[in-house]
Amino acid sequence: MNSTCRLLFPVLLSVVLPMFFGVVSCRKKGGKEGSGVPVKVVPELKANQISDLPGAVFRAQAGSAIAWQPWTRETFERARDAKRLLLVVIAMPQQPAFQEVLAEIAADPVLMGEIERSYVPVLVDGDGAREVGLLTADLCAEIKRPLSLPLLVWMTHEANPVAWIPLSGDSTRIREVFDQSHSMVSRMAADNPDYVLENSARDQAARRERVAARRNEKMASKEPAEHVLRCVRQLTSLYDPVSRTFDEAGGLFPAGSIELLASAAMNPAVPEELRVRARETTEEMMVDLLPSAMFDPLDGGLYSSRRGISWAIPGFTRDCVGQARAVVALMRAYEMTGDPLILERALGVLRFAEREYQVGEGLYSIGFRPRTKVDLWLWSVEEVEQLLSAEDAAWWIKATQMRGLGNLPSEADPLREYFRRNSLGLSKTVPDLCKELGIPVERFEAVRKTLLKARDARMGDVPRDETAHAGATFRMISAFAAAYAATGDEAWRGKAVALLGKAREAFSQGSKLRMYDLEGPASVTAGRAFLYALALQSILDVHDIQPSESLLSWADDVATTAAERFTDADFLKECPDEAKIIDLPVTDLAMLFDDSTAGLISSAESRMAALGRPLVASFSRLATPLPEFAVERPVLHTDLILATMMRHHGMKAICGGNPSAELKAAYTRLPIRLVLRREAEEKDDVPAGSVLLMSGDAVLKTVSSPEELEDGFLPSVSDP
Repeated sequence: MNSTCRLLFPVLLSVVLPMFFGVVSCRKKGGKEGSGVPVKVVPELKANQISDLPGAVFRAQAGSAIAWQPWTRETFERARDAKRLLLVVIAMPQQPAFQEVLAEIAADPVLMGEIERSYVPVLVDGDGAREVGLLTADLCAEIKRPLSLPLLVWMTHEANPVAWIPLSGDSTRIREVFDQSHSMVSRMAADNPDYVLENSARDQAARRERVAARRNEKMASKEPAEHVLRCVRQLTSLYDPVSRTFDEAGGLFPAGSIELLASAAMNPAVPEELRVRARETTEEMMVDLLPSAMFDPLDGGLYSSRRGISWAIPGFTRDCVGQARAVVALMRAYEMTGDPLILERALGVLRFAEREYQVGEGLYSIGFRPRTKVDLWLWSVEEVEQLLSAEDAAWWIKATQMRGLGNLPSEADPLREYFRRNSLGLSKTVPDLCKELGIPVERFEAVRKTLLKARDARMGDVPRDETAHAGATFRMISAFAAAYAATGDEAWRGKAVALLGKAREAFSQGSKLRMYDLEGPASVTAGRAFLYALALQSILDVHDIQPSESLLSWADDVATTAAERFTDADFLKECPDEAKIIDLPVTDLAMLFDDSTAGLISSAESRMAALGRPLVASFSRLATPLPEFAVERPVLHTDLILATMMRHHGMKAICGGNPSAELKAAYTRLPIRLVLRREAEEKDDVPAGSVLLMSGDAVLKTVSSPEELEDGFLPSVSDP
């Protein structure tokens, strides 16, 4: 038995054996399920039924020989009539390793035959059906395994899990792992189907109680104004500038932490000592990240994660959402420091996302693509010398710190798999680098294009994701808005406004939102709470840079619809009722795959309240609490911490009537999300042509010139 099987087998036993002994003891009871009821296997169960579904996960498996069925109530009814369990595979487009797992299954005729005879295979996009994606974390925790996708779940027609196994695309023995599960689960289902139904229902009822109890244990802070400062302080303490490590951040690019720390550093309502710590931590993180191979010097894009503990070798996976989130965070860091290298990196990422992910009528895909071998992304000195002239190769090797024996540190490549290979990174802006090397910028760009063309050639033809994705599109709107606020470039504002209009047309269905610009079953395409929260964020981001009453009206409509669809007695529902299949109180409180729904809604609540348009009270009550445990795990709650900081320590700008064009432009360039802003009302007593500045409830000053607004509101903690 290989190492993968040794690891998974005890896990499987912990889930299955208690049921197996129950089956043995109950076998004499017989089974009502099988008595006198004919088996009905409709033709649809024998063929792939997902080819017409929108979404990158389904497009990738549209031609699969596996008879995939959609995540719909009808599929569960067909499984009931066929007297079969469902074999549910939960995958996400941001984690493309699932393709290798499914390809191995489809290539094994024996395994395929077992699946066809025994189960109804169902493919779920855990990004679109977000409540199912979130459930994977709970299921993995139950069997004491780290969250890993894809997740295989054996499920009854009542949508109750029976057993489950997280798999990795790196496994070479998927058949053995599957057989261990299949042999026991199929035997139990055949010997006593009633017991399987009853036991899985009991387990699900207990799971429902645990989820509810855990949610109730997430006690809200009684002193959120003070508590949120403790959270920021704890976040700064996680970074060690000596070892250059950031505890608990994992291997993902720390966009949320960068945005929160830079925002705290710029906020005059935050104590000076904490502002200094936040700024220093952000700057040290930039020292690690900006020159690293996480930023691709060939195409400008950002890699979402790293391999191991070093930023020197990325995971070489990217998606539109990750690019856009990073742009917003980097723009905030640039606003804090004015560092041109941060701006160059941020604009490079934004332009890469525009080129790579724009589809159709100017919307954006999530950017799903197959995984490629790590070696294809790395370079040897000899390869560069063959592609470039001797002179160009010499300065390029120097600029990117390539070495003949490779530049990957031992901790990044402990097994020396990539000996003599190099990752690429630039330590300075291109103009500064060219000045130092004594070459024109045009020459640098020509070499960069040559190497990019060569890398693309060895990658071969890579299928392009052409499916418009609501989440990616809303993220790009916010990235454009952040770019305008940081640079003042009108082109970025124009793109944000135009894209928001396209998104409204493509992803709205009356007052509701959908995940794709195409029709599909509600359980697959209906917008979850996260999507409504993301839409609210992008609408308010555009309103920050171009105030509009029509935008506020739309924000009101989205917030009202979200309150109607996702408010339960004591928690925020993630899934609307018409799309619900699994009966669990799934709510999104932590940043597992992206920002959390709770964090986004909390941010929207603070911004809407500042605009005099508060959310529905019941909705607001569920969205605003900061849990006390956030101070222990701040990396998982940076969105909620930032929202709470702005609610209790927020900066406000109230614009009086008839401001000059210059003052109005400066007002729209205040950092998005960081400054709560609105037009003045008569009760505010703001002189015409002025902007009233406030920190929390305290009035700072009234300004009437863009210089006063820019210099007086966001002082740098580095200034004497």
